[in-house]
Amino acid sequence: MIKTAPVQLPSCPDALQTAVRERLEQPDCELRSVTLTESTPYKDQNRISRQYRAIVDRLNLVTVLHCYADGPLSNQVSVNELIWGDILEVIRTAPECSALAMLRESAPEQTRTFLAI
Repeated sequence: MIKTAPVQLPSCPDALQTAVRERLEQPDCELRSVTLTESTPYKDQNRISRQYRAIVDRLNLVTVLHCYADGPLSNQVSVNELIWGDILEVIRTAPECSALAMLRESAPEQTRTFLAI
């Protein structure tokens, strides 16, 4: 089972809230989304893993901050960053059998041409 839903930042672990607020202090920085993903990655399907994710956008840089609410990585924030050009390249070069290729194909022709995807 995997379920993802939008949540408000105050419902996230304190470590993630602090990391997001530090990012938002930078000029031109915006919080794009905060989500909670619940999954059952263990043999014991009654154990639910909860991962919070915040996406912050600053100019051409997209930052994804992750924080687990439980387990060995609980309350530790990991950070991944990509510039928009890299994100477009990942979409552009995705294998035809992937979900990203479906995303690429669903974009209007004008958008695909403009973004070279």
